[in-house]
Parts: sequence; structure tokens; C-alpha cells
Amino acid sequence: MENIVKYIHMVGLSIWIGSMVTWAVFAPKLNKFDPTKNTTGVLRGSFSKISWASYAVALISGVTIRLTVENGASDWTIVIGALLLAGAVIAFHSVFTNVSDAVRGIFNGVMLLLALIALYLATIYI
Repeated sequence: MENIVKYIHMVGLSIWIGSMVTWAVFAPKLNKFDPTKNTTGVLRGSFSKISWASYAVALISGVTIRLTVENGASDWTIVIGALLLAGAVIAFHSVFTNVSDAVRGIFNGVMLLLALIALYLATIYI
């Protein structure tokens, strides 16, 4: 059971980070080809659903690991903390859309960095 939950956790993290990186690469290019941002808006909604669903899977499985695994479970508190901090930054980024492009770029970088830290920590503790 422990290995299955850890596998689910890693898959959730991978999809979450993959959707963030994919969106970060393609969104600026889409804005050039779609000045009305209709296509970009539809794709943003799809990526947002995928990203938040995989984030929830990673968070729930991380909490499950923390509560059920006896050896090294205290280390998972750090991973869950990184996930919660990343989620807070992402939520802030999603809610406050009227900020400058420079500020949004900073938030994008911080989100990616926190996501990579969470993934790194999870791989250490597995």
C-alpha cells in the first residue's frame, strides 16, 4: 500500500509540474497568434483543471503518506509544507490577475521553483 500511495504522489507531482511547464512555454506563443485570447482562455481553463486536480492528488497522497508511513514520516511534513506554500502562491497568482507582466513573471518563477523543490524533496524521502 505504501508504494502505491508514493507512486500516486509522484505521478500527481509530475503531472502538476508538467502542466505548469507546458503552459509557461505555450501561453506566450498562443497570445501572439490569438489576439482575442479566446483560444488561450479555453486552454487556460483546461490546464488549470488538470493542474489543480493533480495538485490535489499530490497533496492528499502526501498527507496520506505522512499519516500512514512510520519510518521517515516526519520528513513528509517538509514536502507537504512546500506543496502548501506553492499552492498559496498559485492561488494568489490565479486571483490577482491585474498585476504587471513583470510581477506575473516573478510569480511564475516562484511557482515553478517551489514545485521543483517539492518534487525534489519527495524523491529524497521515497
